Amino acid sequence: MKKKKRIKIIIIAVLVVAVAAGSITGVVYYRNSKGLASVMSVSMISTTNDYTSMTSEGMVCDDACQTINLKDGQKVTEVYVTKDQQVKAGDKLLAYDVTSLSLSVEMKQLEIQSLDNQLASEKQKLDKLKNTKPVEKQPETPVIPEPQPDTQPSAPDEQHDVISDLSEAKGSGTEDDPYVFTCTEASYVSGELLNTLSEKSAVARFVIGDASAPDMELIVRGDRLGGYDESDEIKLFLAGTTTAGDASDDTEGSEPSDTKTDSATEQTAQTEADTAAEEKTYTADELKDAIKEQTRSVADVDLQKRIAQADLKELQSELEDGVVYAKKDGIVTTVGDPANPPKDGTPFLQLSGASGLYISGTIGELDLDTVKIGQSVSAVNYMTGDTYDGTISEISNVPSDSVNYYGDSNPNSSFYEYTAYIENPQNLKKGDSLELTIDTSSEGSDSGLYIDKSYVRTENGQSYIYKDDNGKLKKQSVKTGKSLWGSYVEIKSGLTNDDYIAFPYGVREGEKTKVSEDGMY
Repeated sequence: MKKKKRIKIIIIAVLVVAVAAGSITGVVYYRNSKGLASVMSVSMISTTNDYTSMTSEGMVCDDACQTINLKDGQKVTEVYVTKDQQVKAGDKLLAYDVTSLSLSVEMKQLEIQSLDNQLASEKQKLDKLKNTKPVEKQPETPVIPEPQPDTQPSAPDEQHDVISDLSEAKGSGTEDDPYVFTCTEASYVSGELLNTLSEKSAVARFVIGDASAPDMELIVRGDRLGGYDESDEIKLFLAGTTTAGDASDDTEGSEPSDTKTDSATEQTAQTEADTAAEEKTYTADELKDAIKEQTRSVADVDLQKRIAQADLKELQSELEDGVVYAKKDGIVTTVGDPANPPKDGTPFLQLSGASGLYISGTIGELDLDTVKIGQSVSAVNYMTGDTYDGTISEISNVPSDSVNYYGDSNPNSSFYEYTAYIENPQNLKKGDSLELTIDTSSEGSDSGLYIDKSYVRTENGQSYIYKDDNGKLKKQSVKTGKSLWGSYVEIKSGLTNDDYIAFPYGVREGEKTKVSEDGMY
């Protein structure tokens, strides 16, 4: 009896642990004996973001707060500051030649247009890969070389006309009175005759039809010919040979015909290669790798485009009056000579911080519309625990590679660096690590719909949920947005608080539903 009692106690303990684990994760799947999928009201698993803050790791950066490098073609017409001069945010620093700026804008616009076309092409390749069906991996078979005959068969003896003697020509071989040979499309010229033309620096015309109005002709200038073996026989008229009236001074015997033929052959080969690439088959693993690589290519071109767009925006703002203004308070530490600007990539003008220090942090792409220049940021020194108040002075419009963001934005979005100024940086020094928090609750309550992340699945970049549709489960696509507290995700479309949804694992579309009574799955 004691033994049985002990077993019972152990079983109960295990059940208690299991229930506790289920409570921690917030998801316990349940399906009743009739095989119905349990659904729950969205309102029971959703929340709103009434307090929004953005947190990232940051650091005290160099007090050099603004650097101006001249782009190709830009010319400085006037400098308004001198070295060691103290300036305020908004003060004029220098002016550009507006004409040179206009050229820079046009060049940047052309660059963006080219990147647009490239991005569209890369996306098209990606779409094609995503719609490609993988093939079964074929077993490798050994390559057995075909038996070779002891002797190579000789080429068939083709009968053709060979022009080899100047006696067949009319004319004297000068520019005004060239040698004229009447021939056919199947005619050949001997190496011996070409060497003769070269030695004499003579000019010759090979024509088909009436010499005064030939159907086709080829002009050969001896002073442009190389050396030939006397036994050579070179075909005169090949595919793409110059026709009557099209001959020019650049025509060089049979060589232009060969060149054109080679070019046509190369184009044909390239077209065939492109077609073969398009028709390439992939196994499942190869297709997965190809899609991954092509996705990276799309992202790389997209980043190049965004950087170019950011450069264009800056150029256009400068083009309004050609003037560059100080973005922050500071002291001019470097200023160049407009007549002799630096050509080694060093800054033309540099502005450093005054008494305070600048810190850098990161915000998510979805929060760019929320965070503004002039907004407050709180900084905590990891080493000392000291707290500082700063003011955002600059927000980059170019995506950053930083991964130090762990706030409320979607972790799959791009990140942008911002710079903030701390006026009283007591005990702070360059390189110190900080925890930075931007409080945006003053911007108003975020009343969006947020649901537990575990109810949302994502496949091939598309998020979806299973919701009740007249008593049956329906696979519903949803558009997601920000992440909240690491456990909730914003639903921008495809779902409302009035809907009922199922835990998306172990269920299937079309399955009958039953509303959960105990609030658990």
